[in-house]
Amino acid sequence: MNNVTELSNEGGRLRCKIENEGFNVQKNGGYALEHIYTHDPVFAKVFYLLLQIAHTIAQLIEYGSLFRKAFPAGVGSAKNIAWRLLEAWRNVRLSTHQIQLMLSTRVLIRLKPP
Repeated sequence: MNNVTELSNEGGRLRCKIENEGFNVQKNGGYALEHIYTHDPVFAKVFYLLLQIAHTIAQLIEYGSLFRKAFPAGVGSAKNIAWRLLEAWRNVRLSTHQIQLMLSTRVLIRLKPP
C-alpha cells in the first residue's frame, strides 16, 4: 500500500511540474499565451488550441530523434531551429518523385527529453 501512495504522489508532482513548465514556456517563451487577441470566447478557444498544436510540434521537432540525427551537434536555441525551418521551406524544392518517396517511407520518431 505504501508503494501505491508513494508512486501516485510522485506521479502527481511530475505531472504538475510538466504542466507548469509547459504553461510557462507558452506564456514566456514567445507563444504569447497571456495576450488577449479577442474577447470572443470561441475565437479565444481556437487560438488556444492552435497555440497548443504549435507548442506540441515545436517539442516534437526539438526533442525528436530525427532532428537529433540530422543535427547531432544541435542548432542552438529554439529561435535558430525556427530560422533553419524557415530557410528550408524557402529554399528546398522537392520533385514529385522525392515527395512520393518520402510519403511511402515509414518513419519512427523517438522522443528524448532534454
